[in-house]
Formats: sequence, C-alpha cells, structure tokens
Amino acid sequence: MKKPFKTLCLLSILCILSSSNVSAKDYYPLRLLTEHSPPSAFLDKNGEPAGVTVELIHILQQRLDEPGKIKVLPWARAMKIARTESGIALFETVRTEERENWFKWVGPLQSYHVSLYGLKQQVADKPDINTSPDDYIACSYRNSAIVNEVKKFGFKVGHNLILTSKMGDCQQMVLLGRADVTPVSELMLTEFIAAAEQAGDQLIPVAFLTERQRYLAFSKDVDDKRVTRWQSALEQSYLDGTMRKLYQTAYPELIIRRLERFAKDSHNKFD
Repeated sequence: MKKPFKTLCLLSILCILSSSNVSAKDYYPLRLLTEHSPPSAFLDKNGEPAGVTVELIHILQQRLDEPGKIKVLPWARAMKIARTESGIALFETVRTEERENWFKWVGPLQSYHVSLYGLKQQVADKPDINTSPDDYIACSYRNSAIVNEVKKFGFKVGHNLILTSKMGDCQQMVLLGRADVTPVSELMLTEFIAAAEQAGDQLIPVAFLTERQRYLAFSKDVDDKRVTRWQSALEQSYLDGTMRKLYQTAYPELIIRRLERFAKDSHNKFD
C-alpha cells in the first residue's frame, strides 16, 4: 500500500538531510547578505535583521545546524561581495540568464509576475504603450533586474526613463504624477493599490513585463552537498506549513500556493 504523498515527500527530504557524510559542523559559517526590502527583510527598531524571509532563513539555519549572521546592506554592495568573496549566501536574488553562472541557486523563495502599472486618471486616455512609449514616462529602481525588461518597451534613460537609487521611490513618483508607469510585482501590489485609493485614484495594469523568481544565491565556492541540504530544507518548509505560517502575514495566497506546488512537483516521483 502506498503511503500518503506528503509523508513520502517529507521522508525523502529528511533522508537527504541526514544521509550525507558531511555535516554542518564540517563547514565554515556562511555570511548571509540581503537588502532592505520589507516585508522580506529590513532592520527592526533595535537594528537587527527582521522580515518574513529573514525568519524563514533563521529556521532553515536551525534545522541545518548552520551558523552565520544575516547582514542588511545596499543591494549593489551585497551583490559585489557575493560575486567576489567566498562563503556568501545572498537573498532574495532574482535569477536571470545573465546571473545564472554567477552563483549556486537554492529556491525559489518567491515566484511572481511583474507588470507596468499606472494611475487610471493619468494613463487611461494615453495610446497603447507598446506602440507609443514616448507618450509615457517610466520609472524603475536602478539596481533592479527588471530594468532591461522596461527598456525593451522603448524607454530610454535621459529621455523617458527615470532610474532611482532607492526602492519604493518610483511608486511615490507615480502617485505624485511625476511618472506615468512603474514595474510592480504581485508581492507589492496590494500595498500600492491601497496607496492609490488613498490618493483618490485607481491603480491599473498597463503592460505585462515578465515572471520572476527570487532565490538564495550561494557563492560558487560553497560545496554542492551543502547547497543540496539547503534546497531540501527549504522545500521541507514549503511542505510542512512553515513557510505558509510566515508568508501569509505578508503575501497573497497565490504566491504561497505557487511555492507549495513547486515543492510537491519537485517530489512527485515519490507519489
């Protein structure tokens, strides 16, 4: 008789975590880096890293007996350290074709769609953005992996594309009427919709950009077996409800279900 699917999935993960001849104590502590990106990661009132993803990483560290402090840095600096120094784990890192060979990947931590959004009163009467991008002013976070997707619409820096150095500034520029559209992920959509309504307007989608996934990116020197243990522990957190308990306070249900579905599909060979 077959055992229930969920039980088999959990058992398979536990086997991976426990069967390796190399234990966590045989490794040097990792340096875990992230950026200020609420609700995933930020500094609390005591100056300590906090956020739903930070909490999830702490739980994985405990389960894997992996020491290592989390540090919140500006994204450009954190990325440079991750690419040039050893023993680094950087999150939440968007996985792109360009970055594929830079790191060893564990995840996804998030899976979401990104679209250009604008205020109805400002963009509803404008022509199609696909054929008339010059009629729009776009704004994007300078260090975001999504900038190139925005440029594909014909937006150019110095002409009709504004790049900001701080995450969240573009949404404020749209609300103030200084930009027409900005990329918004499903992760941040609810908050932006509420801000638009508070301003007496309505946020509307203007164009779909892409689907993105964020990962825990390990520097290339980190041992493959160690990376595999992290991947297995992460998937276990999706299957046993740990991730759901944390994420449901911050993210839409569809985001949580995508991750749970990923973990189940990853282990469907045990069904």
